[in-house]
Amino acid sequence: MTDQPAPIELEMGYSPVEFARVLPRAMRDWQVSGQSTHWSVSDRAGMQLATIALDPRPERSIGALRVPVSRVRITFVDAAPEQMAELMRRFERGFHRGGG
Repeated sequence: MTDQPAPIELEMGYSPVEFARVLPRAMRDWQVSGQSTHWSVSDRAGMQLATIALDPRPERSIGALRVPVSRVRITFVDAAPEQMAELMRRFERGFHRGGG
């Protein structure tokens, strides 16, 4: 594929350990490889769809509450529009935390 979109940048309330635990489950039957702060996501056929980079930031304090903060950058590598949409759907569902 050519003309991949600009990377998607997010700020998330996840530590690197939490993020690494959730990401493979969020991608379900797609392959996730990597560790710590850099991962690659491939489809079932092994075609790389995206890279994901995590940049841990200082935690935020709200009274006694401490919230981890990480910047996440998703860069699509060789993904069709349908695959990009599916990756983001899985990512958003997998990382959604309860609330409203």
